[in-house]
Amino acid sequence: MAVFETAKYIDAEIDEYEGHPLINALPPINSQKDTAVLIRRIPVVSAEEVALPAHIRRHAMLRIMDGFLYPTRAHLQLEQTISSMIRQGYLSRNIANKSYQETLNRTENLTADVSRNAGNEALVSSVIGCSGAGKSTAVEAVLAGYPQVIMHSMYQHVQIVWLKVECPHDASVKSLCINFFRALDEALDNNGLYEKQYVKPRANVEMLLGDFARIAALHSIGLLVIDEIQHLERSRSSNVSDRILRFFVQLTNTIKLPILFIGTPKAYELFSPSMRSARRASQFGSINWNRFNTADRTGKGSDWDRFFSQLWSLQWFKSPQPLTDEIKHLFWDYSQGIAHVAVTLFYLCQTRAVTVGREIISRELVETVFNEELHMVKPMIRALQSGRDSEIQKYDDLEIPRVSLVQHAEVSAPIDEGATLRVNGDISPEQSQLSKLINMLEQAGIGEDIAPTVAEQAVSELPDANLFELFAHINNLKDKEPAPPTKEKPKVVKLEPRYVENDLRLMVNSKGGTYKTMKSEGVILRLADYL
Repeated sequence: MAVFETAKYIDAEIDEYEGHPLINALPPINSQKDTAVLIRRIPVVSAEEVALPAHIRRHAMLRIMDGFLYPTRAHLQLEQTISSMIRQGYLSRNIANKSYQETLNRTENLTADVSRNAGNEALVSSVIGCSGAGKSTAVEAVLAGYPQVIMHSMYQHVQIVWLKVECPHDASVKSLCINFFRALDEALDNNGLYEKQYVKPRANVEMLLGDFARIAALHSIGLLVIDEIQHLERSRSSNVSDRILRFFVQLTNTIKLPILFIGTPKAYELFSPSMRSARRASQFGSINWNRFNTADRTGKGSDWDRFFSQLWSLQWFKSPQPLTDEIKHLFWDYSQGIAHVAVTLFYLCQTRAVTVGREIISRELVETVFNEELHMVKPMIRALQSGRDSEIQKYDDLEIPRVSLVQHAEVSAPIDEGATLRVNGDISPEQSQLSKLINMLEQAGIGEDIAPTVAEQAVSELPDANLFELFAHINNLKDKEPAPPTKEKPKVVKLEPRYVENDLRLMVNSKGGTYKTMKSEGVILRLADYL
């Protein structure tokens, strides 16, 4: 059952938020430590449970799968992004403003009226990463820190702080709208009222999208999360994908509704130029949710070290097994830094160990469990282990394209609660210059699909050149590009005809070629002779 909270207004934390009930009814803005506490979920392993029989302990071990979440720097950036998007999106939607209240009370032409209060920023962001990296889980953990529905009795208004909708598998606009109304009905606990009211057999796409936008504005949705956005790639028509993406961008421009996309690397192919322009105009950017790496960039152990050390402590063994570098490297090799695979493999190894009565996780056990119980993901893991692009590219939800990684900071390091964290990862001067050059080329009209390749070629040819010299070099290459060779028309040679004996052509030219002439020359057959 949905839980509605009555609005309790806090003092505005900055001047811009003063007098905005939709913002001041939200929880206080989190500090880095608050975020770590909010995200962290560590199951409890009690001594009483460790003493239980193996078949009962297996049930307690399920907490590893359902209740373990270790905060990383990516979680910190995600929470800051969501916090900013919700509040910035509400700046133009002030229910304390009488004229805005009157606009909400009129359902006709709602989106057109609300657009007058909207700003120019496109409140669009995305979380892109390989399957199993924990993107959706992380977003849900951050959203759990906000009440979903807030009642504003003073203003007779129902505020929906966030709404998470899954992109349909069939990539149809109608299915997307159905998912939206169902999520809305679930949040408001109104027994499918909106779905019954708007999803009708004769409802066309334009009507559904209009109702979508109108209801989103009516309930002051603070953040719309679209999960599995890569499903749009399955659309039989590219027009459908472009239409949905344009509609989302229009929502941010007209009713100032922030939208967060979640998807696998396949989603990068979906963003049309208009969608990418909206993303560049946004101050929130895109988060690359990478796999864990084993590189030590902080001097305090790698991100994988900290994550797996915390996971390894969740042992229901009667004699807990100490963590060794061999085991740590072994699990990374068989999970390739994908959080969900690592957690699943650890859970399965532990249950297998207590079942057979030998409570130790050895190399042989890990290999056996991986080969027997994780055979569905085995081809993908083997592709990552090979390190060959040709193998990895067979599975389009594994890796983020290298060009995309150049343009975005890496954010996968775990949080050190006692340290001041930088949201963005370290970017080398070469990467920074390459990124700027790519942006310059795109603004100059070079397609986004070839701009990265052109920029990389220029940098490789002039490694010591500055940004403007590189740009000039590319322009010179364009000017010097040879024109395509013109094909010369072949000369037509007039050939004299060759004749044979009794050639009909000579007969026609010399004797007129009449039937009588041809019969006298013996070239007409008498059919009667053959009957």
